[in-house]
Amino acid sequence: MVETATAATVAKACTIMVYALAGTPEFVDVTYELALGNVNIHVLTTLAVFGTVLLGCAMEGALLLVLFALAHMVEDRLTLHARGDLKALWSTVPTTANVVKLNADGTPDLASVTEVPAAEVDVGSLIFVKAGQQVPLDGTVVHGSALVSIQHITGEALPTMKRYGDEIPAGAMNTDGVLVVKSLRSSEESTPARIARLTEAAQRRRPKVSRLLDDIGDRYSKAILATTFITMALAPLVLGIPFLGQGGAMYRSFAFLSAAAPCALLMSPLVYVAAIGAMARRGVLIRGGLTLDALAEVGAVALDKTGTITTGQMTCTRVTRFENGAQHQTSPSAASKALAYAVTLEGGSSHPIARAVTQAAQGVVLPDVGAVSSYKVVAGSGVEGTIEGKRARFGSSAFALELCEEGADECLAEVIAQEGEILSVLAVEGEGPALFTFSDTLNSQAPAAVESLRNGKCRRAWWQPPDESHGMEVIMLTGDNQTSAETMAEAINLKQENVYAGLTPSQKLGLVETLRERVNSRKYSRVAMVGDGINDAPALASADVGVAIASTPSDAAASVADVLLVTKDTSGGIAQLPELFRIAQSTRAVLRQNIALAVVSIVGSAIPALIGAFPLWLAVILHEGATVMVALNSVRLLVTFGRQPLSKSTTLVLTAFTVFCCLGAAYTLCSEAIAIWFSTVHVTHWIGVSMAFKSAWAGLLAGCLHTLTGPDHLAALTPLTVGPSRAQNALMGALWGFGHNTGQILFGCIFILLRDKLPLNMDLIGQWGQGIVGLTLVIIGAMGFWESVGGHSHSHSHSHSHDGHSHSHGDASVPMKRDTNFISWTYITGTIHGLQPDSLFLLLPAMTLPRVEAISFLATFFIGTIFAMGTYTYCIGAGTAALEKNNPKFVSYIARGSSAVALGFGVLFIISAVFGLELV
Repeated sequence: MVETATAATVAKACTIMVYALAGTPEFVDVTYELALGNVNIHVLTTLAVFGTVLLGCAMEGALLLVLFALAHMVEDRLTLHARGDLKALWSTVPTTANVVKLNADGTPDLASVTEVPAAEVDVGSLIFVKAGQQVPLDGTVVHGSALVSIQHITGEALPTMKRYGDEIPAGAMNTDGVLVVKSLRSSEESTPARIARLTEAAQRRRPKVSRLLDDIGDRYSKAILATTFITMALAPLVLGIPFLGQGGAMYRSFAFLSAAAPCALLMSPLVYVAAIGAMARRGVLIRGGLTLDALAEVGAVALDKTGTITTGQMTCTRVTRFENGAQHQTSPSAASKALAYAVTLEGGSSHPIARAVTQAAQGVVLPDVGAVSSYKVVAGSGVEGTIEGKRARFGSSAFALELCEEGADECLAEVIAQEGEILSVLAVEGEGPALFTFSDTLNSQAPAAVESLRNGKCRRAWWQPPDESHGMEVIMLTGDNQTSAETMAEAINLKQENVYAGLTPSQKLGLVETLRERVNSRKYSRVAMVGDGINDAPALASADVGVAIASTPSDAAASVADVLLVTKDTSGGIAQLPELFRIAQSTRAVLRQNIALAVVSIVGSAIPALIGAFPLWLAVILHEGATVMVALNSVRLLVTFGRQPLSKSTTLVLTAFTVFCCLGAAYTLCSEAIAIWFSTVHVTHWIGVSMAFKSAWAGLLAGCLHTLTGPDHLAALTPLTVGPSRAQNALMGALWGFGHNTGQILFGCIFILLRDKLPLNMDLIGQWGQGIVGLTLVIIGAMGFWESVGGHSHSHSHSHSHDGHSHSHGDASVPMKRDTNFISWTYITGTIHGLQPDSLFLLLPAMTLPRVEAISFLATFFIGTIFAMGTYTYCIGAGTAALEKNNPKFVSYIARGSSAVALGFGVLFIISAVFGLELV
């Protein structure tokens, strides 16, 4: 095959550059790994690349190095994206807090407001939060009320009203009103920080499949390496295949080595990381991959009633006092002494009933009954203590009846049997008992959620028909009376035999164990327990999956639960259950897809590569493409469940990887296809088309490399890229590159026309080049100053006001004229910069080539220049935009500084060109 010297030189130069930049660090890493005796995937693929050099296919090895680098960059980006932007949970939390003191009447003393770093605020400090500000620390409202949004934690944009006594997490946005919040935790223990820590810990807990793949990974890699050397040694002896050359035993072995590396297989468990990160963005904290596996196998769900099926926001409706065998029904405020005893006993509890009692006492003048002593909490029953020298109990009827007067217990039991609401009994030694009646409302989202669990809709794919085998058995567990429980069960269409009332924590634990035995032989054999994490700790810990519902990730709930549903109020927890089971099922499905894709890729490319059907480049593209596809398949859970699309930078890298693979494949496929087709027609035609194609490829590389290696391009383009959007940066760079091409063409034409009429004076040509560069830099510097001083809007207007009315004056044509002038000068500076003598060195290859090859080289050279200039300015603009977010003034300094540098060097180059000075 005939090949021009120029195309070969360009190809060799590019190959050497790739090996120097990308190959050197790879070689160092592989040498280090081999010295330690580690034979891993990285070692296998790198050995295959350097093996191509021994075969005389250095260009193909360079292509593989670039492909590996891009693939690994994409994989790293996707892995980082799969973990979710957890830092965003606390990056928006204010770093300072306004500490305030209260006046005697409980109002904030605005004169005492002091700004203090949030990390230095002590627990118990009072923090002043105005409308439009974020709460810097977890705290409880002690003054004021306001609508507060906690979208950064739960993903729910609708704000909720927060009043006295309500807890607010750090980072919550106060949309209106004024709040004084008493800090509960330090900044390191705030809700966002704990969510991030819990999620990161969960992502580090590796599922069984990940550990299994790692266990076999080293053995598999060594087996593949052994197979490679055995094939390399035996194929020439047994099959008569040549050892060297393209298609020989060594080439096939290296192709097999690249194709059989299990990168895609080891990337498969990334789906667990993506699933955990996606749900964390929605306020659902999953302990790890093992929990997701267990959720996918749940066949029965036990739901606690209070706070799960109901809202948990109880209200004390009446108090019934029993004295001398008679009962007296009154409002809570009328039974002041009984209410005082109940408040004293429940003062330190966070149970919904305790909150209802405390709320009923607000605004009521209570008698002073003193403090409680000998205080004790009886789990699942209530509280007891000594008040005014008398033993007192408040809780379930069975617990409190032991202190009732003789005869009162029978009367009380009769009334309790007739009640259908939530009840608690206050019993004081030597006095008649008091029956507190509470009302709780059904969670409006509970019926739909329970129905989704029962019919299995939450874990069926959209294309699957209804199938009862996917459904779960749902039961209700509660410590309330049977009548109240049955009322709620009827509201959610739950059968009476699935309702268990009047339970203690130990009885709930026993029922979870019984339920596990019942479903053990079914298709789905795991049990999940859902509760509020207060009285349900034993059952939560006993279940295969314990799901706790909480408004904040408290340490107590997080320690016993496998899943924590963090919601703005506990009523939103049950709505997350179907989504939780849905993502568990999707995780399992995506994992199976990943493993299938990886296995098919390995087998489908390794075997053809071994028998010589696939060239090395195709085996690598299939291998790396499958790895990226597995990562993308995993990350799509973030888009589906986490509402977290790929970032622009990740999309850009992924696009670059795809384009590179397509170009590499197109180059080789087109070359082979054209060779086969033209070999059957005419060898001369084939040679011409092949050389035109290679010249075009060389021109494209030369255009890109010329753009990216010229320091004068950096100096000229930087002042134009500070300020506008990334799209404008790319368009301005491409326009400048187009002008650059225009100038090169003009200079080339002038040179051809005048080369026989003017003497060839290298000093004069050098001075001309310096002057052109200087003129370009001066114009660019002036344009940069014009942009930084005149603003990026390219508009001019002024306004003034009279009596509250404002008037604006301006010429609508001025912005358009300024934009047009800026665009015109961008093109003009590019054209001037192209009038340099060095453009001849880039265009000389075209002058030595035949017409078709010259046109191919020049066309792709210009295309490469325009594309590379646009990419160049896009990247510079992206960098300045990232700096601008942290320090807008610094970017302004860069704009003016780069313009000043351009002006300074431009003037210096012009002076040196005019006076013939040499710049050292």
